[in-house]
Amino acid sequence: MRNVTQTTPQTVTRIDKPRREYLAGLVDSLLLIVARVGANVLALVWTMLLVRLVQPSLSGIAFQAIAMAQLFSILLTLNVESGAVRTLVPAMREGRLDQAAGFIRFNRRIMLFSVPFLAMLALLWHGLFAAPELSVRVILFVALGAIMVALARMTSRHATALGVMRKGLLPRLLMGPIVMTVGLGIVWLADWRLQPWHVAALYALSEALTVTVQHYLLRNDLGRFKDQPANTEGWRNWLSLGLWLSPGLMMSEYRKALLIAASAIVLLPAQLSLFAIAFSIINIVNFGVVAVDVAFSPRIAHAMAGDDGARRDRLLAVSSAIKLAGLSLGGGLLLGLGHWILGWFGADYLAAWPAMMVLLLLPAGSILFGPASIVLSSRGQGRLDFTGNVIGATATILAVTLGGVMGDLTGAAVGAVIGHLVNLAIMAWLCRSRLGVDTTLLSLRHLRAASTNSGAPA
Repeated sequence: MRNVTQTTPQTVTRIDKPRREYLAGLVDSLLLIVARVGANVLALVWTMLLVRLVQPSLSGIAFQAIAMAQLFSILLTLNVESGAVRTLVPAMREGRLDQAAGFIRFNRRIMLFSVPFLAMLALLWHGLFAAPELSVRVILFVALGAIMVALARMTSRHATALGVMRKGLLPRLLMGPIVMTVGLGIVWLADWRLQPWHVAALYALSEALTVTVQHYLLRNDLGRFKDQPANTEGWRNWLSLGLWLSPGLMMSEYRKALLIAASAIVLLPAQLSLFAIAFSIINIVNFGVVAVDVAFSPRIAHAMAGDDGARRDRLLAVSSAIKLAGLSLGGGLLLGLGHWILGWFGADYLAAWPAMMVLLLLPAGSILFGPASIVLSSRGQGRLDFTGNVIGATATILAVTLGGVMGDLTGAAVGAVIGHLVNLAIMAWLCRSRLGVDTTLLSLRHLRAASTNSGAPA
């Protein structure tokens, strides 16, 4: 009887620990889903204000300016911050604070060296697209916005790796849409005349305020590294991994920017505005999917670092179930209310309905093939991640431009989906063939296995 009494708490602990971990992942996922959905609702509000304040041709120029600021931001940091989870998590766990401090400082130094190259790229872009709407002021605020976007992304990545994801990611999700909504709302109420450079300036301001809030919330978390000696011996590996993961960043977080930039090659500015509106609506669902992956990525990285395959598979299964439930709800709402929502932007935007329905396949594809890129990067497979995403990015640009030529707006949407599916399929295949990890929707089978094991006697 004594033995039973002694082992029962241990058994409960073994069972409850993974449950608490999954519950924590669920809470983080739901919080980020709510934040991302809220951010995208606000994005729809400010987008609606924008398209009602200016004609579609001018709003198309504004959307293109914001997209280019986001793409330029990748070049500023060389995406070194994407290795934060892989570098900072083990460094903090093993007490190597000097290496953690070195990684954070190296990220910041990269930006200082990259700013002159950004200026040259901005001037080159202005020379290639010397349209009257793309004035020097637009280019100036695009460059400034790129710097702020890079800082916000870098700080968010560091916060996630340090275990304080909410302090870094929530401001990044919410501050921008709030500032854009308030700013354009004031313009609408005051009945001021709006130009594309005004929108670019407001976007740069929104990102600057995001960085300010982030650093205030993280002042204690990042402050502990201020006087810490910096060990940057691993800078070559950090830089190499960041460069290898850059196409992945472009294909995931900045997919909208890439699609707008690619669509701008073949679509008129007015059509580009419709494409941006359709994608913005779909992002309510798509960002919910991304939120789950972001919330679970540190836990998946921990499991893979400890070679705990069973825990890794269960985490992938739980995240798949959450994403599938979100897609079912979001997809159903868009099917029922999507046409009505498009009407908010004006009668001209009802023509974006077919494209919006096609773009709904983007989050569906992400759930079908799973977060293979996260798994590959967690195992340091930068070359595989790079290869898959380069092929995917190339396929996306080609498919969008070819689709836009053949089918205008809807054709560009079809091309976007084709490029996305090609990218995801390649990544899932690489993950399965090289690492033996199944990230697809078939991972749901591990939920049943986990339930069976939890219910079995210890």
